Amino acid sequence: MALDRRKEGGRPVPSRRRAAAAAGWTARLRSPHALKQATVLAGFFLATLLIIQLPRAPLGVHKGETTAYSIIARTDFDYVDDEVTSKARDLAAYRVPGVYRPTTLPIAAVKDGLLALVEAVRTSESADQVDEALGTAWKLDAELFDAVKKALGPKGENLARIQQAVGQAADALADPANLAILSEQDHQRANDRGKDSRDVYAKLPSGLLPEGLRPLQGHELTITVLLADTERELALQSLLAQAQTGIIRDRVVSLLEGPLASVLGSGAVKRLAGTVAVQIGPTLVFQAAETENRRAEARRRIDPIRIPWKKNTTLVQAGTTIGDEQLRLLAQESAAYQAELGWLRKALAWAGVAAAVGLLVLVHAAGIVRFQGSVARSTARSLVLAALCLGVVGASKAVAQADWPIAFFATFLVTTAALVVAVAYDAAFALALAWALALLVTLATQGDFSWLLVAWVGTAAAVLGLGEINNRSKLIKVGLLAGAVCFVVFVGFALWRLEVTWDQWSRILRTALQYLASGVAAGFVMLGLLPFIERAFGIVTNISLLELCDVNQSALKRLAIEAPGTYAHSLLLGTLAEASAEAIGAGALLARVGAYFHDIGKINKPRYFVENLQGGEQPHDNLSPPMSRLVITSHVRDGLEMADRLGLPPPIKRFIAEHHGTTLIEYFYREAQRRHAAEGGEAPVEQDYRYPGPKPRSPETAIVMLADAVEGASRSLKERTAPKIRAAVHEMVMKRLLDGQLDSSSLTLSDLRTIEETLTKTLASAYHSRVSYPSEHQAEGPPVEASGAHHPASEENGDRGERPPVGGGPETPTTDGQRRNGQAGQDKHTRS
Repeated sequence: MALDRRKEGGRPVPSRRRAAAAAGWTARLRSPHALKQATVLAGFFLATLLIIQLPRAPLGVHKGETTAYSIIARTDFDYVDDEVTSKARDLAAYRVPGVYRPTTLPIAAVKDGLLALVEAVRTSESADQVDEALGTAWKLDAELFDAVKKALGPKGENLARIQQAVGQAADALADPANLAILSEQDHQRANDRGKDSRDVYAKLPSGLLPEGLRPLQGHELTITVLLADTERELALQSLLAQAQTGIIRDRVVSLLEGPLASVLGSGAVKRLAGTVAVQIGPTLVFQAAETENRRAEARRRIDPIRIPWKKNTTLVQAGTTIGDEQLRLLAQESAAYQAELGWLRKALAWAGVAAAVGLLVLVHAAGIVRFQGSVARSTARSLVLAALCLGVVGASKAVAQADWPIAFFATFLVTTAALVVAVAYDAAFALALAWALALLVTLATQGDFSWLLVAWVGTAAAVLGLGEINNRSKLIKVGLLAGAVCFVVFVGFALWRLEVTWDQWSRILRTALQYLASGVAAGFVMLGLLPFIERAFGIVTNISLLELCDVNQSALKRLAIEAPGTYAHSLLLGTLAEASAEAIGAGALLARVGAYFHDIGKINKPRYFVENLQGGEQPHDNLSPPMSRLVITSHVRDGLEMADRLGLPPPIKRFIAEHHGTTLIEYFYREAQRRHAAEGGEAPVEQDYRYPGPKPRSPETAIVMLADAVEGASRSLKERTAPKIRAAVHEMVMKRLLDGQLDSSSLTLSDLRTIEETLTKTLASAYHSRVSYPSEHQAEGPPVEASGAHHPASEENGDRGERPPVGGGPETPTTDGQRRNGQAGQDKHTRS
């Protein structure tokens, strides 16, 4: 960019510089990505504005709170007292009589029993000859038998007359006006209706009831009997309970004497009436559905009971604990006040909220653009963050309007959202977002200053205490810390106000415990959300890294079996990368795990990489340099495909893609040049022999690249002494730096110097000298250092004394060209 603003032969021209900057900003704003981000920002602003303003503004007080000041009515309004209205409607329902239908079954049973008894007497000579069950049911003895026998006549000629009389008696019994018998439950229900109506009336304030709505008096207690073609009202005094057998007997006697006394005699009728009184069941059946329908209609006819309130009157006294009644009163006052406002005042209210929310959103968006480039560059990340914030604000508004414990839910939501952002990004961004969310939630719920401060301080404690998530209990501890801080701050506010009395401590402690529970709940929820957060934001925590660095998992075990040299190389590289990353304050565990997996693509073709060769095999001898180059570079692509199958997180995949950057596969490029010089043909292009990249874009991937290069260079040394290791490490670091491979890694020169020193120390420790113990056949003499022993694997380029090409990974094989120079099998550690 500096070159773009530079005038040839002089200093930058200010006017041109300003024009270029303006043109740059204009071009950025017109880019498709900027339009997408602007759409996300505008959508978030509009959605937040609607959540805050619709459907209605919260009351600002919540159930269980004690008001610190009196609440005054802002306008005249009629308060619809739901409780009084409900009681008035109950009273109207009690005034509706229960509905019954007559049933003929009990009377039909009595009629059939009497006719059966008469027929049995007619066909029998004595009472003993009558069926025992029938005789027992009607208490038949000789006296009753003789009376019926006499009524029948000597030859039964009066049977038809008696049957007719029995039918008339049954008709008299079936008339509800003559004999209305209820079950015990129904009779009690009919009696209780008057008492219930009087109880409800006693609880109603005087002067509010509609005209004619009063409790039932004794003479008004009736039931409604549905007949075939009409309805009949029966007074409660005429109704009999099934257990009132004495009264039923007297009633039955009076009903049977008329038709039966003339044929059977009064004595027989009285005896039969006693049996009927015991046998007969309820003659009226309660109709629950019809009764409820009629009472529901009576309830609907009662209009809501309205209590007038005047402007500037006190709705809630200071020190009152808010309950359901106070909440209903305040909600109706708020609705009346909002309805009274004109369109201009409503528009100004919307404009004020829009200005406040708009500035808050813009300031926060500017901070994201400046300090969180990963969010500003990714529309998907912006959408996820916007959805998270809208979810918190929307859920808090819903909780406030439902009059649930806002102290618990809103604090829980803000704390959870802040921890999500802290895990996905960093603590500073999480603190800024938590503050913005707390402000938006305060606007949406019309919360007070104390909640805003309590929630934010507790959330800040959780975010700052999070740090590295090395175990799952860390999240629970962080949640407990947030809850404890909220607890202390809330109690401190209560003491600071100096308005707390001893009888209010139970309420204060209850709310404080809700704050404590909200923090603990956030920790447990985060424990369950952590895997989903890692997948959604493409991150990996130390918990996942510790699981991935287990060498017993299938991918690394397969690498150890199929490519043992690569496996050993990866383990050593993990040690080097972890130590270097820790030295500069980078992600040490991430670098270690990334080093373990950076070469898993070599599993597909292990024998084409020098660290896995055994004996004298040289598979690249039969391949041309371009073909060898394709085989070598393919391990990056194969590694990424394998990572997808294994479900490795994106940060680990970046090590596979970036650990070679765009470095030159130097050995095969030189071999291609040599063949071109010897055989002619098309000259090799350097770019074709470079890895596809990308270059390392993080300190951790850059460290793995450097560790990979210096580890290979150190293997090619004849003598791995500290000075030679230091020289090789410095050469490889400078080579990668000058090749531009570290341009996007954010590493500084100071970091590189620290990494270089750490790599040197770690390699020197790994390759430290060892004592060679003499066997019993060897002559006594001084011990020999293993590092100084001559081994074919440590020789470089035979007798020519030339330094081999250094750099790259351990994938350069020994070729036939080397064997022609007398160095077969001696360059196995030369890096491509």
